[in-house]
Amino acid sequence: MAPTATRTPERGAAPRIRPARDADCAALTALVRGSSAYAGEYRRIVETVAITPEQIARDVVRVAERDGRLAGFYSLLSRPGEAELDYLFVDDVQQGSGVGAALFRHMLDEAAARGFAEVLIVAHPPARAFYERMGARIRGEKPPAGRVGWTRPVLAASTSRVGPG
Repeated sequence: MAPTATRTPERGAAPRIRPARDADCAALTALVRGSSAYAGEYRRIVETVAITPEQIARDVVRVAERDGRLAGFYSLLSRPGEAELDYLFVDDVQQGSGVGAALFRHMLDEAAARGFAEVLIVAHPPARAFYERMGARIRGEKPPAGRVGWTRPVLAASTSRVGPG
């Protein structure tokens, strides 16, 4: 039996990253709900997520586009004394193309511009390796609660570049 070929997206031009707009809400919500990273037991976490105009107005939400199409986005929460990565999603087709790394670096720059020395990340367990490659370090674990029936790694990323980039 021949091995199954997998398609790895080519690293094209760097994605264009811009502020999210209210008109992006439906596409961002679809990206979250349709992410293959949240298949199986993880699906219940994203099935009711809705990216709203209120969230876009309140948080730092940035969209990555490549060739005029949505490639991914992040949402950064900013509270007194603390910044936390709320969402970082990359379109399934763009996985492995550098979009996630570009979004992550942009998010760190945004946090630094707001005066934060680090960003807290309560990660989806399969995303832990990505965040560690980006320079984030494990701080601990968050136990299961509510709809989340599994332990999640808690990481912190310095806004002074220590990871790839």
